[in-house]
Amino acid sequence: MIGLYIVVIRRRVLVPILLCLTWLAVFGLVLAGLLPERRVIVIDPGHGGIDGGTSSGNLLEKDVNLRMGHILRQVLEAHEYQVVMTRTDDSDVSHFVPEGASRYRRDLKGRVRLVGRVRPISLISIHVNWHKDSWRRGAIVYYQNGEAESRLLAEAIQRELNAIQPVERQIRAADFYVLRNTDAPAVLVEIGFISNPEDRKLMQDEAYLTKQAEAIRAGIEAFLRQLEPSAESSKGRR
Repeated sequence: MIGLYIVVIRRRVLVPILLCLTWLAVFGLVLAGLLPERRVIVIDPGHGGIDGGTSSGNLLEKDVNLRMGHILRQVLEAHEYQVVMTRTDDSDVSHFVPEGASRYRRDLKGRVRLVGRVRPISLISIHVNWHKDSWRRGAIVYYQNGEAESRLLAEAIQRELNAIQPVERQIRAADFYVLRNTDAPAVLVEIGFISNPEDRKLMQDEAYLTKQAEAIRAGIEAFLRQLEPSAESSKGRR
């Protein structure tokens, strides 16, 4: 008799719980359809920690990259993008891959691993250029050779950057580890030549860095608009 009561009580408790879970599942599916599309972008400020990158005097690439990364994050978040940064301070990312290989290789692998976990709509890696010819200047966007969508993203961002800089540069195909091992459309933006006096001055000017960040944001949005027709046509073929 006691066993029968226990069974009845369990049923009375379990049925409302199951109904509640079912309702939550249905509500979750409905809500997912109403929420804005998840727009996550990873910003990768190059170098960091003991790896200063290139330099000119006391100006280190790693510091410029990080400053630009934070400015770009603020610009993107103001336009309702979710942003993940591979680093937010003067450190590298080698701790994501604690064993094996050199610190430099573990740092690169750590960046790729973070991007893989986040699964963003794009990756923007920030760097600074250098050349022995100090007259060379201007931001240049690199993409992984053979990656069609990354090339489109690079073209869109380069077009916007060219509109605000005194020289017109062309995108360049490359074979960089982070770009090569990232599934999402990915570009590496060299925001200027630290070896050029004019560029070096600009990369220390927050107002100009903000203009560059807005240009990168505009390029990302132009790229995403390019993808919309193909997404709609693929739906129609199903």
